[in-house]
Amino acid sequence: MTTLPDPIIRVHGITGARSACRVLGDRGFALLSPVHAARSHGAQWFADLITLVREEFPASDITAMLDCRGRVSGALAAIELGLDAVMVDPMPEPQLENLRDMAGQTNCLVMTEFPAKDVIYQMADDLLPDHELDKRLLAHLAG
Repeated sequence: MTTLPDPIIRVHGITGARSACRVLGDRGFALLSPVHAARSHGAQWFADLITLVREEFPASDITAMLDCRGRVSGALAAIELGLDAVMVDPMPEPQLENLRDMAGQTNCLVMTEFPAKDVIYQMADDLLPDHELDKRLLAHLAG
């Protein structure tokens, strides 16, 4: 994987992930974890969330992106768990190259630059009910 799908949707839990899958159907999209999720929630938590929604919505074309800034070990775990992309803090080139080599074995993208804020849709699934999440995401996609 070398490029990310559009849209990139930041979710905070299963509610937002399910909303994205309902609204986007079989269209390709990325689910982005909460900020610094590898440190606060762990890679396994996000991998489990992704597994659940992929089982519930088998037609969904999901790219799973874990924010590993602040915890390189989270990136290693995410690679081992089969996530599609990880974001890490900038690091010396030998370390980064080693991480990318490991990630390449599972087709995981290692990013050191965060996508632009205007590219990321903030789901707000930590604040809003399901029907409102779907409605707002549909409106966002409509332009």
